Amino acid sequence: MMEEEIKIVEYKEVDISNAILIEAFPTVGLVSSIAGHFLIDQLKLEEIGTISSRYFLPAAVIHNSVPSPPVRIYAGKKVCGETGSCDQIVVIISEFMPSVDIIKPLAEVILNWAVKKKCDFIVTLEGTHGLDPKKPITHGVASTQKMKDILKKHGIEETQEGMITGITGVLLYEGVRLKRDVLCLLAEAHTSYPDSRGAALLVEALDKMLPEIKIDTKPLYKEADDIEQKIRAYIKQAQPSAPSTGQLPPQMYG
Repeated sequence: MMEEEIKIVEYKEVDISNAILIEAFPTVGLVSSIAGHFLIDQLKLEEIGTISSRYFLPAAVIHNSVPSPPVRIYAGKKVCGETGSCDQIVVIISEFMPSVDIIKPLAEVILNWAVKKKCDFIVTLEGTHGLDPKKPITHGVASTQKMKDILKKHGIEETQEGMITGITGVLLYEGVRLKRDVLCLLAEAHTSYPDSRGAALLVEALDKMLPEIKIDTKPLYKEADDIEQKIRAYIKQAQPSAPSTGQLPPQMYG
């Protein structure tokens, strides 16, 4: 089975129980990739593992002079408050979208790993076609009532109708089927170029959900152009050696 050819390799044993697992694969406006990179840098997360498969793009991503595999897993130290509860962010990030035939087994591997590591819930970051470019907003989709309550608590409007493709789509419907907590945050974004401002909307929504972890989005707005150029360069450099997959880009239609 294809799932057997997708492996999560942990470089070191890290306690990520009760953590929020964030999935950041490319999407509309590359908002997920930009937001993921920003969270990793802002929170100084450490690369703790990778997802490996012969079906993935055979390439290395170079960041701060260090080569890394195309799909990486990052985590940081637990931050505990007075109540004893701990907030921790784990990020699975990539600059490429796997081919259509591997998306479902990949999503299932991620979901099973999250359960095995006792993560609290999964948050997927997505972009959607903006309705009002002057006043973009963030929407949400939830797999369980617990996730719906989180959206309501933080004033994030639920998407009523539409379609989400890619890894996020699989994580959401499998979350419903298996009663696993999966939440998708959708930021309205430009479709023709990397949109750091759309990514900032996602980070701001996460900031509300994680009161014990302070995430300052000002640098994201200030350094929008630099971040966009870096992500664009990753994508461009990967294209010459990337096999044609014929997949649809993960996005929201509604």
